[in-house]
Amino acid sequence: MITYKEFEVIRAMLNCDECLDDIPLYVMEHMHYYVFKSQEEIKKLVISLEKKRYIADGRVTKAALEEIAPLKVKNAVILAAGGSDISSKSVYSMPKGLYVKGGETLIERQIRQLKEAGINDIVVVVGYKQEMYFFLAEKYDVTLEINPDLKKNNINSLYVARKHLGSSYICNCDNYFEENPFSGYEYNSYHATVYKENAGNELIVRKNSSGRILEVHSAEKSGECIYGHAYIDESLGRRIISYLQDEIDDFRVSSLFWEEFISRHAEDMDMYAREYSADFVYEFDSIQEIQNIESLFLENVSDRINQKICEVLGCGENEIRNILILQKGLTNVLFTFVVKGVTYIFRYPGESSSFFIYRKNEVRAQKIAAESGVDGTYIYIDEGGIKISKFVSNCWNLTGIYYHDLELMKRLARQIRKFHDAGFDMPDWEEFSYNPMVECQRLMQEASKMKGNLFDIFKHEWETMWKLYNYAEKDGIKKTMCHNDINQDNCLLNDDSFHIIDWEFAGFNDPAYDFGRVIAGYELDSPAIDEILEAYFERPATERERLHWIAYMGIHNWYYVGWAVYKESINESSRDWMLFFYNQAKRVMKYTLPRYEKIYGEL
Repeated sequence: MITYKEFEVIRAMLNCDECLDDIPLYVMEHMHYYVFKSQEEIKKLVISLEKKRYIADGRVTKAALEEIAPLKVKNAVILAAGGSDISSKSVYSMPKGLYVKGGETLIERQIRQLKEAGINDIVVVVGYKQEMYFFLAEKYDVTLEINPDLKKNNINSLYVARKHLGSSYICNCDNYFEENPFSGYEYNSYHATVYKENAGNELIVRKNSSGRILEVHSAEKSGECIYGHAYIDESLGRRIISYLQDEIDDFRVSSLFWEEFISRHAEDMDMYAREYSADFVYEFDSIQEIQNIESLFLENVSDRINQKICEVLGCGENEIRNILILQKGLTNVLFTFVVKGVTYIFRYPGESSSFFIYRKNEVRAQKIAAESGVDGTYIYIDEGGIKISKFVSNCWNLTGIYYHDLELMKRLARQIRKFHDAGFDMPDWEEFSYNPMVECQRLMQEASKMKGNLFDIFKHEWETMWKLYNYAEKDGIKKTMCHNDINQDNCLLNDDSFHIIDWEFAGFNDPAYDFGRVIAGYELDSPAIDEILEAYFERPATERERLHWIAYMGIHNWYYVGWAVYKESINESSRDWMLFFYNQAKRVMKYTLPRYEKIYGEL
């Protein structure tokens, strides 16, 4: 039987159509993973292969092909069912495998590379936005399998494709290979790996001296990471199928990556690590990682982006430089870019934002904010959600300052008043009317489809909050255009300027609503609230005004409980905000309702 290293020499030679004069040099130049110590080692292997008549005149012989025939790859399975982790942002509203690089989608590139290696039996397991992959069946004669349960991890996709497993490549749709990694033959089962200094978000392999994988695990350190494609031989395929059939219904299994499932049975799974160089294989599990592939970001965000930047800033596409995708943003995709030495921020709206954001309101509020001098960053906005702003450098980190620096909060209150004054007298105000209680109700109704009846869960809170809202309405406060989401992240402050930004939640509302997270950091009897309100009114607030503004702090935070549960219902994290909003709303209810009852009586 041919040895592994002899096989690697033959396989490398099969990738060359010409007769080779210097086989060792060619093999070394075309190996993207570690096999041979030196060209001298390869020379000895070539001599051995020539003696066995597997190489003759610089070519692989027919005898060699007969010898490696049992090692022929039969098919490939491409896992393409996932994608909602990134694709929940509408900038990536297509499945990950359909991102474009150089005019070619990632999955089509892999299909092409597989077919170039002689692998024509290709199975694609789809799920998320599965219909967008249907064209592959006719165009490339691939087989489509449907993963019906996207709540489970990709082990379920492997289970769906179990009848195809054996002498199979297992590929991920979001891989990009600079050169073709596939071959018509493989010696044994392996998984591609890449060494990473920061492996906190990866699965690391532990292997023995021969490279056999003993364990796959998570670790917050550097290490050799599971990365890219894999190959499962006939024997391993049978064992995986057997274990899958026994265990797939176990909830502890359904949450695993398929590589972790292999690790559970490592003693019976002969799979080896094949370490590639970090510049050979790319994959992306976060938006930031997309930048690792040159030009992939702008090629996929939409043709509108380049065109819009050029139209608004009067520049050419070749002048758009230094694109940097930002991590900030619970709803949108944001990136900075430079044109003619000036840095800007481009916002592309998140898909989920369309349910709770009224872009018409935002556009009107943004323009009022710019005209009143409250937001000096504004460059362009449209009702499609696209926005271009000036980038403000050297901004203060307001963590530990917001709430704690009373002069800052008073300054913020004066900024809010400037905006409110500009928004009071809108003849078309009804077009922009915003009732936070109704909006919260709508969000919870939608979230209830996934989370159960939230109106039963929060029955007492809803009854109490509606009572508080009706009391506050009796105060007769004149409504105006409001930001509706003022918090420390939406305040840009440096040594020279102070801007309130991000007007997505804007609407014609009670002005007290804008203080929901401006006075939320204080005890409700705190003199700090009086000073902040005095800065807003330019006089001391009356007792009734003070009560009203605190009441709307509760209403504001109750709306954001609805926002948070809706985000969670569509698998978007609200971080730890839900509990914060809930606790704020509850403490306001306890404080304000007895006081309102003394004024207006029982409702």
